[in-house]
Amino acid sequence: MFKKSTTAALALGSVLSASAQSMAPGLDASSATFNYAGEMDFDGSAGSLSVSSFDIRTLLCKPLSPMTGLTILPSFEYKATGLDFNGVSPGYPIGDEDLHSLSLSAVALSMRDGCPWIYGAWARAELASDFQDISGDDFTFDLAAGAGYRFNEKFTLTFGGAVMNLNGDTQFYPGIGFDWVVNDQVRVGLYGPTFIASYTPDENWMFSVRGDASGGIWNISDTGGASRSIDLSSYDLGVFVNRRLTGELWLSAGAGATLGNEIRLTEPNGDKLFKQDLNSGLFAQVSLRLKSW
Repeated sequence: MFKKSTTAALALGSVLSASAQSMAPGLDASSATFNYAGEMDFDGSAGSLSVSSFDIRTLLCKPLSPMTGLTILPSFEYKATGLDFNGVSPGYPIGDEDLHSLSLSAVALSMRDGCPWIYGAWARAELASDFQDISGDDFTFDLAAGAGYRFNEKFTLTFGGAVMNLNGDTQFYPGIGFDWVVNDQVRVGLYGPTFIASYTPDENWMFSVRGDASGGIWNISDTGGASRSIDLSSYDLGVFVNRRLTGELWLSAGAGATLGNEIRLTEPNGDKLFKQDLNSGLFAQVSLRLKSW
């Protein structure tokens, strides 16, 4: 569930909760992130899984304002993910994979001066595949909508829902979140499945405890040529350090544990063929983030 709803939750939750805050999650103008999660042992059997990923995402232009009170943010994302299995038994149904995803998305945000309500909508088209045999099963289309209420300048409550995979195994995920600016240095927020508690001692440093959904769904062709989907779920909980390098360019590094790990092999319609629970592992992450142009 985590990885299916996280993009919509971040796209809407972070924008709705903190559209004017440059340090809000998901509001980077551009970012490049490398993440490695190592040696997640199989639960109840021999074997382990390591996952490495490289993610680039960027706004395609500065925020568009076609009319008063309406802002549109179009964006692009590319993510490469490597699955490395170790010590698995012969005939294990999932092998090492190099997986890719390309997506185009847009957030529409409506805010008016003097009105405490904020409204948003999000849409995404994604190609997620091993790039061996591209078909309609490799494409997904997702929609989300939500609203936020600003009780004051420091606290906003949000709610909404996302409809994922409109052309396949369609599922609906409701969500709720909040953004609380405790003071000039401390901030706490729940943005869908992402939790952040941050401390900013000055304008050049930020320290945080952060929980993030990770994983994804990719379509592949098995050894017999049949269309299958790999469905990876995980939740990363760790400590992060952010340092301003120059201007609006930041370096972020963090490490922690992966929780709730699971990998499944399914048919494109969602019917389960195989499921493997994974024990907790460790992850490390480093990224460059451009907060604004």
